Amino acid sequence: MAARIERNPAWQDRRVIVAGGTTGLGFVIATGLARAGARLLIVGRSSESVRQALAALPGSDQPGRILGCAADLCRAGEGGRVVGEALDRFGGVDDLFFCIGRSGRARILDTPAAAIEEALAANLISAVEITRAAAADIAAARGHMVYIGSLAGKLVTPFMGPYCVAKSALAAYVDAVRIEIAPRGAHVLLVSPGPIRRVTAGPALGPTTDRYADEVSGAGLPEDANLPGGGAGLSLLDPERLTERIFEACRQRTAELVLPRRAALLAGIIQWCPNWGRRLLGRLTTRSPG
Repeated sequence: MAARIERNPAWQDRRVIVAGGTTGLGFVIATGLARAGARLLIVGRSSESVRQALAALPGSDQPGRILGCAADLCRAGEGGRVVGEALDRFGGVDDLFFCIGRSGRARILDTPAAAIEEALAANLISAVEITRAAAADIAAARGHMVYIGSLAGKLVTPFMGPYCVAKSALAAYVDAVRIEIAPRGAHVLLVSPGPIRRVTAGPALGPTTDRYADEVSGAGLPEDANLPGGGAGLSLLDPERLTERIFEACRQRTAELVLPRRAALLAGIIQWCPNWGRRLLGRLTTRSPG
């Protein structure tokens, strides 16, 4: 990925906020942007995660090019503060990559309203304020607003219900943002990937397996519900290759990127033939929600 992105002038000196840029896919995206010459403000929930990411990003030794900000975007005022920081340090915002979210495992009928609210806060509400604060500047720059959703926002599978609800809500929000801001010049991209291979380079990560073990055991779910995608049987996406595809979608200013392709096809079938498509999805999902 590095060599290909280094030859790409599209991001040179762009002023970019990467929310969730300290770990996972967000960190890979931030790395690609840094190698392409962008000026970055990466956002993480803790000062320590920001510090570790800055230490690992290329170009962070160049004064004023790679900056960090600790913020909890679920809290009121934090999204505006982050954008204000970018305006103060860079003089503007050209692009926004929103890479924040939290998955989980549960039976939907066992999930109380408070847990649904938490899922919505982590996956949707965290996007709202920073989007509103940055939208006008990004439109003026004819920049990109990129949101990392999930295949779970397209296909509802067992034991992923609360996460599917939240990512579906994010997808609808992004569509609504696009309707309003695209005529003013901004490009709005929703990325809906399947499970992504965990990043092994860069900042330290927590456990890469058994991420949802407590939820799975506590709810009496099958052990494979702990697997990526809830054990749906999808191959893991390579985060660097996915980043390349995201940058290409930005170049083409496309509205949505759904991967893997066979899952995108299934999502399309469900839209056109809801009953038959859902029966097909049910056959591909081998486990019963119990």
